[in-house]
Amino acid sequence: MTTLFTKKNEVDFLQLLIRAAENALQTAQLFRTAMMGDKPPIEYVKAINDLEHAGDSITHDIFRGLNKVFITPIDREDIMVLASKVDDVTDGIEATIARFDYLNVSHTDGYMKDFSAVIVDSCQHMLDAFKLLAKKKYMQIPEHTVAINSLENDGDRLMREGIRQIFITRKDPYEDFKLKEIYERLEETTDACEDVANILDSVVLRYS
Repeated sequence: MTTLFTKKNEVDFLQLLIRAAENALQTAQLFRTAMMGDKPPIEYVKAINDLEHAGDSITHDIFRGLNKVFITPIDREDIMVLASKVDDVTDGIEATIARFDYLNVSHTDGYMKDFSAVIVDSCQHMLDAFKLLAKKKYMQIPEHTVAINSLENDGDRLMREGIRQIFITRKDPYEDFKLKEIYERLEETTDACEDVANILDSVVLRYS
């Protein structure tokens, strides 16, 4: 359960954003475990779904808090959008693992494994950036946002290479469709990480 109020009965928005980023990282790490093939991916669906619900709860705490206070540590709209975009990252991971269930995909491949590593690294940089934000160490944040942008480029490359491979080695069209669905959803998740980085960059410009 998240802690909504500080001892002064104020909402600690930056700590809640850190909690949201920690939850996203935990979700990404569990997704990577699912992609590494020790057990069928669908066995991780419930655990990742639970983490997605935990992320929703943190996001709701942030939105409720914004309705209760007038003074915020950074711009109110920035807090709202950052919370939404971090939630999009967790949602994207949950939506991907759900596809293994309803599309009846029982295996992973090298592209999925590489994507999972990209998403874990992106979430780690996201968390590190939020911790710096909470400490007002604005000038150190771009180190992490640049890394996230680079990782997003890796995600673009993986999606293109994965889809190209589908058309090079065409097999069952239904199976090919399933892989394409998963690759594209993974790429959208790396896009969500980049969205967080871009918002953080705008915050740095205003507050540094």
